[in-house]
Amino acid sequence: MASTKELLEMDLYALLGIEWTATEKQIKKAYRQKALSCHPDKNPDNPKAAELFHQLSQALEVLTDAAAKAAYDKIRAAKKQAEERNRKLDDKRKKIKLVKVQIRIIKYYSSRSTQFSILLA
Repeated sequence: MASTKELLEMDLYALLGIEWTATEKQIKKAYRQKALSCHPDKNPDNPKAAELFHQLSQALEVLTDAAAKAAYDKIRAAKKQAEERNRKLDDKRKKIKLVKVQIRIIKYYSSRSTQFSILLA
């Protein structure tokens, strides 16, 4: 059985192939369709099928329980916000790093060549 941390790492909606706005009926329908294809009785030689079936069962359990789904959605939204915030910060860091490199290049060449110093003036 997957731990709570492992469950939170998975995208349960993608696992079931549904949107986050799916209704309980749509969630159950998607579960049934996916579960039929990877049921351990239909795939006795495939251990990954049993694992996937178990993950699908856990996804169904979380997404059909209103309180658990609300908690999962809240954590999922917070992760997306953190990813976006980090992406924006990474863009800023790249720009700052580029400026620092440009300054080092200018300092290097200005100390080596008087012609370069004349160009800067």
